[in-house]
This record gives sequence, C-alpha cells and structure tokens, in this order.
Amino acid sequence: MAGGKLSPRQKMINLMYLVLLALLAMQVSVEVMEAFSKIYYRSENAIDQSVEKNEKVLLDLERLSKENPAQYKDTYEISKQVYKESNEFVAEVQILKDKIKELFPPDSEKGKLPATEMGKGDKFDEYLFAADGYTPEGDKFVKAVDGFRSKMLKLIGDQNPSVTKQIEDNFNTAPVPSEEDPNVKKDWLSYNFKGLPAIGSIAILSSMQNTVLGLGNESLTGFLAGRLKKASSASNLQAFVKLDKNTYSPGDKVTAEVFLASKDDSKIPNKVEINGANIDLKNKDNFKGGKVIYTFRAGGIGDKPILGQFTFIEKGQPITVDIKGNYSVVAGSNQAIISADKMNVVYRGLENPITITMPGISPTKVKAVATGLVRKSGTAYVLRPGKGKTVSVNVSAVTDKGEKIKSPPVTFRIKDIPQAMASIRGEYGSIKMPKGSLAKSSINAGLPDFVFDLKLRVKSFKVKVPGKTTVIVNGGRMNSQAQKAIAGAKRGDIVTVFGIRASIVGNSSYRLKEVLPISVEISN
Repeated sequence: MAGGKLSPRQKMINLMYLVLLALLAMQVSVEVMEAFSKIYYRSENAIDQSVEKNEKVLLDLERLSKENPAQYKDTYEISKQVYKESNEFVAEVQILKDKIKELFPPDSEKGKLPATEMGKGDKFDEYLFAADGYTPEGDKFVKAVDGFRSKMLKLIGDQNPSVTKQIEDNFNTAPVPSEEDPNVKKDWLSYNFKGLPAIGSIAILSSMQNTVLGLGNESLTGFLAGRLKKASSASNLQAFVKLDKNTYSPGDKVTAEVFLASKDDSKIPNKVEINGANIDLKNKDNFKGGKVIYTFRAGGIGDKPILGQFTFIEKGQPITVDIKGNYSVVAGSNQAIISADKMNVVYRGLENPITITMPGISPTKVKAVATGLVRKSGTAYVLRPGKGKTVSVNVSAVTDKGEKIKSPPVTFRIKDIPQAMASIRGEYGSIKMPKGSLAKSSINAGLPDFVFDLKLRVKSFKVKVPGKTTVIVNGGRMNSQAQKAIAGAKRGDIVTVFGIRASIVGNSSYRLKEVLPISVEISN
C-alpha cells in the first residue's frame, strides 16, 4: 500500500482499510477494559463480605477465650495477629488503589470507575517506577508484600499447610522468567503492573486484597477448627463403662454401657459441686485429663447418692450439666460379722436402733418384718418391742434375677429398763455432806451403766431423818418441811431419801421401776 502511484479509488480503499483496523482495535480495547472492570467490582463485593466474616470469627474466638482461657486464649492471641497483619497489608494495597482513583476519578453520581478511559497505565507507572528501578512508593509496596508474606508464614507455621502454600505462591516477589525467553527474568513489580492498563492494575490490586482477606478467614477458621479437632481426636478419647448397678451377687446378670468421651484438660469448668461440696479446680489433684477427681469416705451400709453439677459459661450464660450417680455400701468380704448370741436384747419402752443388711443386695430390695419394727432409712431400723419376753425379726429379699430369698429369723429378748439410782450432786449410794447443803440439794435419778443415755425426771420422793416423821416431797427439790426436818438432824445421823418415782423425759407413758434410794451422813 506504500508503493507506486495510486488511483483515487485505491486510495479510498486503503483509507477504509485503515479505519476498519482502528475500529477493530478500539472494539477489542473496550472489551478488555470492561472485563477488567467486572473483575474489579466482583473483588470489591467479596472484600466487604470477607471483612465481615473475619470480624465475626475473631469475635467468636474472643468470647471463647474469655469463657475458657485454658483452651482458647493462645488460639485467640495468634488469630489477633493474623487479623492485624491482614488488615495492615490491605491498607497498604488501598493506598495504590486510591492513587489510581485520583488519576481516574469515579463518576460523582454513580461512583463507577471510567473503565473505558483507563486503557493507559503510563501515569500509574510513573507512580511506581523510576528510570533506575522503583520510586519510593513502589519500593515501599514491594517491601509490604515481603513483610506480609514472612509474618504470616511465621504465625501460621505448619498449622494450615494449604494457607501456607497459597501465601508462598501468591505473595512471592522473586523475579519472574520472561515468557519469550525463560533465561531472562523480570522483577515482580514490573511483571505484574508495568505497561498494564490502569483498570487492569486496580482490578489486580482489589483481587490481591480479596485474596489476603480470604486467606485470613481460612486461617482464623482453621485455628478454631484445629482446636476443636484436637479436643475430639481419637488420641483424646477415653472409654467409660457404666454398669446397671454398683453391687452384685455371684451369678447375677451384669449389663454394661460402654461409651466414648473426649478428654481435654484445657476445658476447665467454671464450677463443680458434688454432694454439696465445691471442688477446688485450682488444685491439680482434683482435675486431671479433663476429669474431676472426687475422693471421699464411704458412709454406712446402704445406697448412697452422688449428685452435683458442672457449670460452664458460654456466650455469657451459665450452662449446667447434672451429675447423677450412686453407690451401695454392703458388708465386704474382709468385714467379719460377729454377734453375741446371748446379748440379743431390746428394751421395752425404747426405740432400739437396728441395722439390717443382706450382703450383695441393695437395701431397697430388702424387707424386714417384726412387731414394732420400723425402717428409718436404708439399712437403719428401730424396734419398739411390746408385751412378751421375745421378738423375732424376719428378713427377706429379691435378687436381680427375681429370685426371692429368706433369712432365718433373728430373735431378741425383751427386757425392761433397769432400776434407776438416786443421786445428789452426781453421787450415788451412800454419801456424806453438811445438813445445810443437803437441805438445798435436788434429787436426781440416773442409769449410770445403761447402754442408752436416758434423761430422767424425778416426780416425787420421801425423806426420813432419824427421830423425825417421814416427809413426802413432790418434784425434785427439798420442800420447807423436808428442810425443817434436816435442820434438826445431828452430826453422824443418816438421812435416807427413798420411795423415789421418776419418768423418762419425752416418754412419760413408760412406767419406770421405783428408783433405788440414797443415804446421806450428816457431817456437821
């Protein structure tokens, strides 16, 4: 088209051809600009969502670290650093994006970038590149990429290999081999931005921000998932066996539930209470391998409960987990059962305590029958014998197999309460004291060698002073007549207190035998 003299017609054809090529080039350029524009806006929308997700995950980790510091505090501290480094690098990238917007201001009404006008990148190149390399702004950006990469790799380490690889691949600023000649390498900043349309550069920068925030989210959720995975790992599982009951007899059917639970000593409850006692969780002996160690002494024979609560704080609210268990105390094989056959005695008028058990059988499945026998609780009974000289206790039970068994009856002799003794100032029998002291004394009654500690009240008594008429006194203190008679006693006289009637405090219906008398020798 450049040689020889051309006819007007040929000149027109050549001109039209040049115009067509220009139009085709212009059309391709517009399509490219629009494609970059779409990439930019998709990245911008994703950035907003990623920011919101990261904030939510970090808030959840912060809450968990406060509720359970032992389990989540370290994870939260690392997550805070990841969140900080990601946001700081996103801010560095934003500086470059703001520069492009300064060169190509968005539409004031719609806020849209003038994509079709951003086909050239020479002005942005001048911002990043100098004749001998980078401008201070370009150099600062490359250092920001290097700093972000090294800090993130150090924070994440080997906890999340997938994120580590993406960081190494996406933020490696090493020179890049040329596509035309692999032996020729281009620096990272020139390879990615030099000569690129401005709309392409801002699209790449937005995509870079989106990648940073996405990796941050993957790291944060990975930390949390890793912590939970550790707690539920098979190496942290422990098998437990729950029996259908806690005591058995030979040949009994045993049913066991075997289940798995995760043991994690970092999941420390805020409070544990068992049988009314608060467990000190600061004591390492009380909390091992995620288990509370509760040590106590077994009580008397019978069924005993183990009740309490675990309390955890989640989302600021207390969550309680009930503890429900029980154990049975039976006569052990190393416990001799000894009885004095001639001493099987119960006393009329009293509540005689009796313990009734059948080894290997729960007290709730034991039945005891006798006249005047009443169960108080578990294996504890009281026997209130009535008339007669003996009472027999018959014991039966039902085993877990449904078999009914019966023990031979045990017979007790019934005896009356022995005769009480009179006392003055705690002394019994024959005593010596001044007549003035005797006149002011109270007369008491007691059973000094009796197996029951009974309190007796003196209702009346008689006083005999030598040479004087016997005086009858109601109550337990000397009346005026008795005092007058005692005042006339001589030194060496024996004053006798006899005919004493007394009753049991709280059981006035039982008629005690007459109380044994007391003799007092006058000492002045």
